[in-house]
Amino acid sequence: MVPALAIADVLSSRGYTVEFCGAGYGMEAQLVTRSAYPFHLIRIRGFQRHLGLSTLRTVASIPLAGIDAWRLLRRRRPACVVGVGAYASGPVVAEAALLGRPAVAVEMDAHLGWTNRILSRLVKRVCLSFPIPGREGGRFVYTGRPLRPQLLSATRTQGLTRFGLDPDVPVVLVFGGSLGAHTLNAAVVEAYAEQELPFQLLHVTGQREHAKVATAMRAEVIQGTGEDDAVAAPAARPNYQAFAYLDDFHLALAAADVVVGRAGGSVAELLARGLPSLLVPYPYATADHQMKNARALERAGAAAVVPDGELTGARLSGEVEKLLEPARREAMRRAALSLARPDATERIVREIVQLAGPPAAAPAEA
Repeated sequence: MVPALAIADVLSSRGYTVEFCGAGYGMEAQLVTRSAYPFHLIRIRGFQRHLGLSTLRTVASIPLAGIDAWRLLRRRRPACVVGVGAYASGPVVAEAALLGRPAVAVEMDAHLGWTNRILSRLVKRVCLSFPIPGREGGRFVYTGRPLRPQLLSATRTQGLTRFGLDPDVPVVLVFGGSLGAHTLNAAVVEAYAEQELPFQLLHVTGQREHAKVATAMRAEVIQGTGEDDAVAAPAARPNYQAFAYLDDFHLALAAADVVVGRAGGSVAELLARGLPSLLVPYPYATADHQMKNARALERAGAAAVVPDGELTGARLSGEVEKLLEPARREAMRRAALSLARPDATERIVREIVQLAGPPAAAPAEA
């Protein structure tokens, strides 16, 4: 949802009215409403890769989603509809295209997902975050993955100040996405719980394992009083800080010298910041797209890759040590920047605006 918000912010700044729609699961509706954009619910369930009751419920929800999409399009009459790859975007983007309204599909990963494979036959443009063999020319445009402006504008000094870090000691950032990653958390505890860290470690654990990991790492757990309970745990030991979630994650990236993480859409953020990384792809990602993302960076020399089942504390420690070697770190930094598309959001907005016309024409829906 963050990339969609990046597109929305630029469109809004240029006078377009932007509204969102989605299934409302996870954090998407919260992130949208926090950003003050209207959110419309589409009654569709997620797709499972196996037969069962859940699959039947998904199939049963498709007609409802079609009705919701038709009503929304009829009521809002958008100048352009933009889908960012989520299954909930399928009915809205497809119906818009079939009704003759301009539509754009944005693919966030290094392969064309199931929804976008279908939509690519209907929409006017498909914006690709990574080059995909066989998807060049015509309606396919390699734009890069959209990024919010604060990610690019944040300075290292701002990041170091935010987390109270020493500018003369390297900073390693470990994160596993919005929900965290058990494999990464377990490896951090195994590798570093019983030793003093030779670097500064910012660790985004996810909400579920935050208290457990912070306790194992001898960090202080701070309980909040509202939605952000146990969001941050400032270090009770030197050089370690644990967080359940970071609203200002861009400042953590700005402070980091090296990153350890999954290989979802965040890889574009690592490239934009020129950050060497150790990527541990989530093994159950749809069509193994995280491994495809990771291998794309590895081939360019911007990342090292360790499969989820092979990550141990010892492996993590050894890989991080290699990443922190100054010569290798600099080579990987240059490789990452060579792949980066910091103007990706602008490129995508340009495609949308060409189809939508001037802002006064009609609202734009993302």
